[in-house]
Amino acid sequence: MHICIVIKTNNMKTGILKSATTIISISFILSITSCKKDVIPTEFCSDVQQETTWKNDKDGVDYIVSCPISVSSLLTIEPGTEIEFRSGAGIVIEDAGSIKAIGTSTSQIILRGSNDTKGTWKGVFIKSNNVTNEFKYCTITGAGQSSFDGTNTLANLRVKLNAKVKISNSTISKSAKDGLYTEGFDSDFENPITVFSSNTLTDNANYPISTLAATVNSLDGMGSTFSNNIKEYINVRGGRMYGDHVWNKTQSPILISGYTIAGYYGDAGNLTVNAGVTLVFDADQGLGNGEYSTGYVKIEGTSSAHAILIGLTPVPSAWKGICFQSNNANNKLNYVDISYGGSSSFTGNGTHLANVSVGAYSPGKVTISNCTINNSGAYGILIGLNSPEPTISNVTYSGNALDDYFVEQ
Repeated sequence: MHICIVIKTNNMKTGILKSATTIISISFILSITSCKKDVIPTEFCSDVQQETTWKNDKDGVDYIVSCPISVSSLLTIEPGTEIEFRSGAGIVIEDAGSIKAIGTSTSQIILRGSNDTKGTWKGVFIKSNNVTNEFKYCTITGAGQSSFDGTNTLANLRVKLNAKVKISNSTISKSAKDGLYTEGFDSDFENPITVFSSNTLTDNANYPISTLAATVNSLDGMGSTFSNNIKEYINVRGGRMYGDHVWNKTQSPILISGYTIAGYYGDAGNLTVNAGVTLVFDADQGLGNGEYSTGYVKIEGTSSAHAILIGLTPVPSAWKGICFQSNNANNKLNYVDISYGGSSSFTGNGTHLANVSVGAYSPGKVTISNCTINNSGAYGILIGLNSPEPTISNVTYSGNALDDYFVEQ
């Protein structure tokens, strides 16, 4: 807080007469009061190359960023700081840089455009894998105007695949495309989101989150909220998962738009999908063990909260299905509803089409119980050569085009 020293005067006639002249003594009273902050924001258009702190020392907007800036040292943003970005402006946290934007519940940090509409500035692009990178009690709103590299990757917050960032208690809203976008191709398995907790993603013009399969492990289930986004899904663009991954129920369904597998060629990748999770599959996409994996895929609903696997378009052959290609005893489907698969096989063999395939490039095994398997474009369950028949109990079938259950001879 600024301190003002205010000088007040108190004129007191002393009543002392000297040579017919009244002598006036002046007593000075000093008082300290709180000043009103300077209302003129600091304009910023230069790269941050040494440790810098942006302070909450203005009324209203504290800083106006008028161009794209690069950060190659630590940028700290104090609680309550409000930053306005002009058209074309944004922040890139370079490999050598980091950002620490930690507000409080009563003094949030705000990063916004010059007006309250979508796509008025570029956004924030995290390239750094510094563990300091963090947004807590922040609002990032109105970005996604254009990308930082001429691509169509537009987002309020964009994160490089091998970067690191923590995001909690924050609002990501009014992007002209995606709210949060993590980079990568469908074969990547890295996860740049180390913490994701109690966030709100709302009113974004595409997905609230567009990411890879490995990142879903960091999401906080029903702890974060999603609303009024044009595409109300958490978009998983595919990916390989290694190590242990757990997917919990989220407020918005998970849309798988690229081939998503656990493990690959002798590497263990374990995926557990818990009760109440809804997985929606884009055209001709699927889920399962990678070929010759040693890990498992376990989808474990409950009697009151089934897991659901369904095509984005609810018609037969809308998506591939789920495939088990490992002999891990933990492969399991329990209280799962699987519908509208069978669009194509996991091997390229045009006869291996099913909602559930056991074995493909490599043999597989699975236990299936308390499931519904419906409306496949071909088979409900298909058992490939060299794979044991699954242990099945309390499974119901409906509307499968060729047969409910088929064992390849």
